[in-house]
Amino acid sequence: MTTTASSLAVLPGGRILTWADTDWDDPRGAALRESMDVELSPRYAALRQGSPRPAPPSAEDVAVVVLALVDGKPAATGTLRRLPDRWEVKRLVVDADHRRLGLASRILARLEDAARDRGAGELFLQTGNRQPEAIALYEREGWERIEVFAPYDPADGISVCFRKVLRAEP
Repeated sequence: MTTTASSLAVLPGGRILTWADTDWDDPRGAALRESMDVELSPRYAALRQGSPRPAPPSAEDVAVVVLALVDGKPAATGTLRRLPDRWEVKRLVVDADHRRLGLASRILARLEDAARDRGAGELFLQTGNRQPEAIALYEREGWERIEVFAPYDPADGISVCFRKVLRAEP
């Protein structure tokens, strides 16, 4: 596990937000991703009916893992995945006790900056149709809906895909 701490900010209520750039195997990020699976699995159980899910990211294809710590505790995470033909945002999750603090938008911005730093001109992501809060976030942050792309199955009726053109920062 590699961790590099970075900037901090003060959140409402005087809570302290710090950032850690870490890797896929960091147990704090893994715990947040696991909590996401526990929360979301019931939303999709009836739609999936045993159909296989695309392979999750792995340590080999993940370029960046951003971890938000609030008062030193893991609060949110997001991942930038490098695929042969694109960069993809994966596994953005905010712990239930830390929602409504703007962490998801901040993570997206950090992942967009990391993609720019790696020469990406655009980013892609996939979410599910039973996650209206995620869809609203991406639309609010300037992502545009696109056709479902591989490895996601357009026939399963679950995937909602987005793309964002990355503009050079001033």
